[in-house]
Order: sequence, then structure tokens, then C-alpha cells
Amino acid sequence: MPPVIDKKRCNSCGICHRICPQDVFGFVAGTPPGIAYPKECWYCGGCVIDCPQGAVSLRLPLPLHIVPSPALYGPPGPGMEDQLKRAAAFSMSIIPEENNEKD
Repeated sequence: MPPVIDKKRCNSCGICHRICPQDVFGFVAGTPPGIAYPKECWYCGGCVIDCPQGAVSLRLPLPLHIVPSPALYGPPGPGMEDQLKRAAAFSMSIIPEENNEKD
């Protein structure tokens, strides 16, 4: 499942194209990017996290949760709260709704 671009929210800045390590996006200045190589996507989420308009969404083909773990990386350093919140929001955005319900 390749990234999905909401063309109504996209401002054609090209950040998703520049940030993508697999060059999944095709981009021509002044137009919303297209998905040039959908099967090459690593689902890293860089395009979703860095899009200033929130126009890129990603649906993982497997039920994965991507949230930095303090057990692996230690406690967050100064100024990292916003980055962790964005990573957690990204993780919650790709989990099917039925799994997001709170007990």
C-alpha cells in the first residue's frame, strides 16, 4: 500500500519527495506529487511526519506500531516532546480504528 496524498491539503512543496529514502514520489514543481514507485515504499513514515500540511497518509500492510521506545533509546531529551508526540500520533493514525478504542 503506497502513501496516499490528499491533493486538497497538499501545497506542492515537495518535502515528501525530498525526504523519501526510496524515491517513491514523482514530483514536478507546482503540482502535487504522485506515487512513482509504490512497491518501493519502506513505510518509514518520514513523508507523513515531515509534511507541513498533513496531506500524506500511510497505511501499513501489517499491524505494526511505530513509537520510539524509552527502553531502547533512553528518556527523551530536552525539546523532544513534540517529536515523540508526532511519532505517537503517526502510529495511532495507521492503527485500524477498532484497535484504537480505550478500555
